[in-house]
Amino acid sequence: MNANPWSSPKSREIRRMLVSLDERVASACELVDDNGDDPLIVTLRHAELDSLRAHVYLHGQRAGTYGIFYEYPHPVPGILESEENLPLPKVLASLAIHFDA
Repeated sequence: MNANPWSSPKSREIRRMLVSLDERVASACELVDDNGDDPLIVTLRHAELDSLRAHVYLHGQRAGTYGIFYEYPHPVPGILESEENLPLPKVLASLAIHFDA
C-alpha cells in the first residue's frame, strides 16, 4: 500500500478495512488519492494496472457492512461488477481475488 491507512481522511470503518488488508493484497494495490472528498468511499487500484480498480464504500450499506464496485481494464460479460452488504472478511477475500493477490 502506498499510503498509511491510519492517516487517511476516511471514516473509521474504511480505515479499519484498509488496515485489515493482508500483506499480499496491500502490496498488490494502491490507494487512489481523492483528497478525502468523501469519507465513506475509498478507491484502490492495482499496483501495475491502473484500470483495474475497486471502490469500497459504505453508502447504502447495512451497519457493519461494505459495498464494492469493481472496474476492469476490458469489459468482461457475466463477471461480477459489484457486491453489497458484505462483512469485512468477505470484503478482504473479494479484494484478494480482484487484485489476484
